[in-house]
Amino acid sequence: MAAVDKKTFKREPQTTEDAGSRGQQQKRQRVERQKAQPTGELKIDARKLWEVLRRGDLDAEVRKVKMKEMMDMLRGHIKEVTFKHDMSRVVQTCLKYGNDEQRSEIAAELNGSYVDLSRSQYGRYILMRILKYCPKFRDEVIKSFYGHVRKLVRHKEAAHVLEECFAVYANSKQKWNLVAEFYGREFAVFKSIDGPKSLDAVLAMTPQKRETAMDSLKSTVTPLLEKGTVQYSIVHRALLDYIRFADPSERQQVIETMRELVVEILHTRDGAHAAMLCLLYGSVKDRKAMLKAFKPYLQRICCEEYGYAVLVEALDCIDDTVFVNKAVLQDVCGMMSELLADQYGRRIPLFVLGGRNPHYVGSDALQVLADNDKVKALTSKKDASVRRKELTAFVSDSMTEWAAANTTKAIFDPLPSQAVNEILLRAHGDKSAAWQRVLDLVRMDVAQLGADHVLISPIANRVVTNCILAEHSVPKSADSTLPALPESNPKFGSEVLDALVDSEQLVPAACAGAFPVRALLESPVTGERAKQLLRPHKSSIEAAMKEASKKRIFEAILNIL
Repeated sequence: MAAVDKKTFKREPQTTEDAGSRGQQQKRQRVERQKAQPTGELKIDARKLWEVLRRGDLDAEVRKVKMKEMMDMLRGHIKEVTFKHDMSRVVQTCLKYGNDEQRSEIAAELNGSYVDLSRSQYGRYILMRILKYCPKFRDEVIKSFYGHVRKLVRHKEAAHVLEECFAVYANSKQKWNLVAEFYGREFAVFKSIDGPKSLDAVLAMTPQKRETAMDSLKSTVTPLLEKGTVQYSIVHRALLDYIRFADPSERQQVIETMRELVVEILHTRDGAHAAMLCLLYGSVKDRKAMLKAFKPYLQRICCEEYGYAVLVEALDCIDDTVFVNKAVLQDVCGMMSELLADQYGRRIPLFVLGGRNPHYVGSDALQVLADNDKVKALTSKKDASVRRKELTAFVSDSMTEWAAANTTKAIFDPLPSQAVNEILLRAHGDKSAAWQRVLDLVRMDVAQLGADHVLISPIANRVVTNCILAEHSVPKSADSTLPALPESNPKFGSEVLDALVDSEQLVPAACAGAFPVRALLESPVTGERAKQLLRPHKSSIEAAMKEASKKRIFEAILNIL
């Protein structure tokens, strides 16, 4: 055969008809291959019906009819088709739009295959839907995982389903039955209904099981740490128990392994608790590595429900306040406005100023801090009041600047008003600008503003009252480590009284039942002067009391006069 000249050879152009016929031919071949499968016809018909059923704008009555057709078609074959990606979506749609009876029928037909479904790339989504839409079968799904937890938590697909069960749907006993398998084989086999629900309870009843439980925990936790798969809450529980009960040398090994991973476990209660213990027990090198890992995600951590507590622990136990300032507080100062406006973010700067105040720090975090004090006495050498004073100096300038710019509005807002209160009382440096904003509000007309006046507002008047009291007495606090108030603080009570006298608002404020007026009368600094100014107007106060609905504050003022 003669050789073809490559330079002169040209392929004939493909016509539209040829291309179309070839595409149609391939489609026919694909359909024929599907039909040749045992459930091929079923899959083709189900997908056609699914295209209608999945539409969001489908009429409710039409959807009921189509769902019945789909269930009649799939009944008895659901387990056969459910592991394929295209049919997985069909079953998911049935679970989404079906009624309770249809959903239960699907879940019942798949019962016995839940573990296999969890391991399937597409089947796991069906199991997620069963957990969401079939409450009666949640116990069955969770029980099906018993005995398989240690393998499932390492599985790429199954770990997501296990997390959903543990974090969202399991009750306390089911959570224990799942996580207990990390503690040894006997926990995987024997499930006691009335038995202990925590490792603490197990070790209290049978202390001899501690070594076995720790060995089993270590064999489970170590591979997860090496792979970096620590984002699941069930793993956080295991990590927490290991750090709490392991021997010091083994605990230190785990902390060294996970110090770069701690940032990934802060979003759960157990994870945050474990991270707090890592900071507490960790070496100086470990602590610095953890804080450096936090830095790119600092604002998110500050504003997390549980993550903020880890930063509180860092502020409470790390002696090197200069490093804490560089790693944490400088960034905190840079986003002060955003943090003080956030429910959780505000707790970081307020902890620096106000310490372990239950108004600022959550009860869970306070309990962990209190439990950690014995360990902190061994791992931290700096006096707590000295540490607090140094940290306060780092944040004071930023917080006073915020107060000067925002006090006029913030003092009337429940959460920001607490920040104004702590800044005025405890921040270092010049607070005259922020305090002047408060005095400007004090001078405003009481009769005109009524309940919106700073002395009458139930939120704002607390700030003014606390400042008046702070002029002559130390504010009550649950934290004994707080240093004394700065000597450079303004003469709060005296300046409030001067402002009221200058603006002729003292008598109107008393007639309006303002709590700060009572504080002025009770103060050893301003009491005598305030009494002299108000006694001539006692009849006016009595007349105002008769018209008022709440009389106790008027009675208190009149009794002092």
